[in-house]
Amino acid sequence: MAITTTTGLSFVKRSDVLYCCSDGAYTNIYLVGGRKLTVSKNLKEVESTLQDELFIRIHNSHLINLDHAVGYINNAYNCVKMSNGEELAVSRNRKKELMDCFVKI
Repeated sequence: MAITTTTGLSFVKRSDVLYCCSDGAYTNIYLVGGRKLTVSKNLKEVESTLQDELFIRIHNSHLINLDHAVGYINNAYNCVKMSNGEELAVSRNRKKELMDCFVKI
């Protein structure tokens, strides 16, 4: 996938995208290996580009790659723990949709 940044194009694999966070009219895309790319598109536009069963919106400001979710923390503020150690908030409205993505044992 080609990501347009201020310096040109960056080519990344969808599987290398950990998560995306909105930053006003921009979106920060966090990648495996600690790289971060900023694009001048809002999160809704990025979400429509990444339409895939692996990507799910968990909050108004977070879109995650389910392959990089390693846990769910159910406390005062529900959050998903990502493979890079980040914990991202899950909104109450999107919790059920997220939980439906996982097979529970």
